[in-house]
Amino acid sequence: MAEYFSFTDQQLINILNISDLLIPGIEKVVAIYYDHNLEDNYAKCYKRNSTGSQIEDFIIEDGKYLIQKLRTEKTSYNWYKKEELPFDIKEADKLKMGVFDEFENVVLLLRYFNEHDKKYDLIFFYFNNNAGNFGVCNSNKSLSTENKSIIANLLFNSIKTIIETNSQNLQILQLINENTKSIIQNYYSVKEELKIINKSYGQSLINLCCGYVKEFSAKRNRDYKLTEDALKKISEYNGDINNLKSTIERTLLYVDNTRFDSDNEVFEINDWDINFYDYDLKDKPDNKNIKITNKYSKTILLLDKLENASQEVKSKNYNLTSVNVGNLCPTPISAPAISDALRKHRKKILYLMKKHPEKWRIIRKEFRPLLNIISAKPDLEDYFKFDKS
Repeated sequence: MAEYFSFTDQQLINILNISDLLIPGIEKVVAIYYDHNLEDNYAKCYKRNSTGSQIEDFIIEDGKYLIQKLRTEKTSYNWYKKEELPFDIKEADKLKMGVFDEFENVVLLLRYFNEHDKKYDLIFFYFNNNAGNFGVCNSNKSLSTENKSIIANLLFNSIKTIIETNSQNLQILQLINENTKSIIQNYYSVKEELKIINKSYGQSLINLCCGYVKEFSAKRNRDYKLTEDALKKISEYNGDINNLKSTIERTLLYVDNTRFDSDNEVFEINDWDINFYDYDLKDKPDNKNIKITNKYSKTILLLDKLENASQEVKSKNYNLTSVNVGNLCPTPISAPAISDALRKHRKKILYLMKKHPEKWRIIRKEFRPLLNIISAKPDLEDYFKFDKS
């Protein structure tokens, strides 16, 4: 069963407003109920005066025994004269024992079961004892027993509907909150699990690549070492692991060609030495992809070598000429040799430039020999056919 909806100020206002619509002439409403947060009975009074409407909280001191007695009775409603009630509401914030002066008024008590303390919460409606004020008739006659029964049942069922609706809404809200908390908790749990899995997977990639480096070191009779940044880059790789061996082989080839004059006994492999190309990351692992990787390796190395040399040329504030670029290559290349190499790799260069627009940014924009290749009237069908071969 849904948690009982305690009488908030807004609920008391709603009850009075609904009651006014059904039965005009209500002076005030008093609610006495068990507050499970305070673990005690609590009281509110909603009344109208010349300045408007107001809600007052009351501390129950006198008459507690009689109030508890009223909370244990099981009848849905009772009618009382004011002097029959065990308390009087004064302007001070207390409920006191007393006798009312307005004997002509009548009070309707409605009871609603409270799930927390298994007793009944009480709502008192203060009316005038004038049938015309209830909209029953235009006379000044007192309410008949039949009138009172109709009024009591009408109000009881209407307010019961309000309380049940609020209880259902509260139950739904609690369910939504619980589900939301569960979703959030599951999200963070999955996130942490994913971190662990990624870390484990990343370490596996590192171990795999370290094995390849060791294997190629033995074949080349040279010692290579992956730096911390290189290991981090490898651990974050999310492409096809079948391409890692060729990537490491290509990386070592690049290192050999750029540091051939180094006196170091161990060649360090930096993160920028390792290049995971788009076809490593996106394409499906099949024989064609391996073929593409091998087919373009020499062209990629050529472009990388020219790009790196061009970066060094620009860093020294030299003119980006074929002579300067060639002189700063790991193995110096003459200007005619550069032009000849670019011309021989023309079709593959055109394909790679289109395939990887983010790479080789300097030479594709500023290096004249390559610009001559790119800007020459392209035989597009030719290099598209080349790609399909």
